[in-house]
Amino acid sequence: MTESPVVAADPIERSRALPLFLGIGGAVLGLLPWAIAGTLPLQNLWASPTMPEDMPFVLLPLSQYQATLLFSLVLLGGVFAGIAVHVVARRRDVAVWPAALGVALVHLVAIMQSFGVLAGGLGLGRGGDSRAMLYFAGILGGVIVAALLAQLGVWMTSRRSVGVAALGVALAAVPFGSWAGRWFLAFTGEVFPPVFLPELLRWIPAIVVGAALVWCGVRPASRIVVWVVALLSLWLVPALFTAIQYGLGMRVLDGDVAEMARVSVQLFPMVLAEVWLPVVVALVIAVVGTVVRMVVERDRPREVARERVL
Repeated sequence: MTESPVVAADPIERSRALPLFLGIGGAVLGLLPWAIAGTLPLQNLWASPTMPEDMPFVLLPLSQYQATLLFSLVLLGGVFAGIAVHVVARRRDVAVWPAALGVALVHLVAIMQSFGVLAGGLGLGRGGDSRAMLYFAGILGGVIVAALLAQLGVWMTSRRSVGVAALGVALAAVPFGSWAGRWFLAFTGEVFPPVFLPELLRWIPAIVVGAALVWCGVRPASRIVVWVVALLSLWLVPALFTAIQYGLGMRVLDGDVAEMARVSVQLFPMVLAEVWLPVVVALVIAVVGTVVRMVVERDRPREVARERVL
């Protein structure tokens, strides 16, 4: 009686669990600086008077005053997961979709928990203020968009193509600054933030973009497109974040969405004229780093050949 041959499992089939855990870990890491001290921010439309220290725990900072931070925490979960998959994929075959699934599962749990708490506090379904429903829907829509972009972040940064992965990292540089700043505030509190924090947050994205472009390189020549897009994003995204946050944070507008949009559009070009210096710094870091890298890579074969001769 002959035994049936044992068919080896596909490497991708055997490694589905690993990217799933990488996706979960990346998404958790993205939310972590908020979750470790995640008291829901005070709400203008909260159904009952509540002190800040008595607000409930939530996994997401649901507030129009925390819009850019909320976007950054969700987006970076996907980026972190994608980078982890990219690193692991250099040594073994891994599937990307389990990582994307892991990110989506964590975000789904966070959304359900946080918005469940928010809905109860706003009194939705109990004849509360109609503005509360508009507020709830607006915040939920923004979080869903951020979660979808996090999925895009997984797929971009996990790609074997260094150019695509580097572009994904560069596009997430400004949100990464918000994420890093939240770590400081998690321990110091928002009332007395470190005096150096604003300057630090200004330059962190420039360093990230510069490093991403050094990793990207300039060969083939098509990667120059990555440089242009990355540097443009470093110029445009901070101005966009500032303008949107300013419009959303104006209580005097009292939920007037059209007026909020008008104020943000008016502010955008003014901020744009003031945030160009980090772009120059990122370009200098990228050029110097790329030149050094090219020199090192050029000299490496010579050193190897010399060692063989000796």
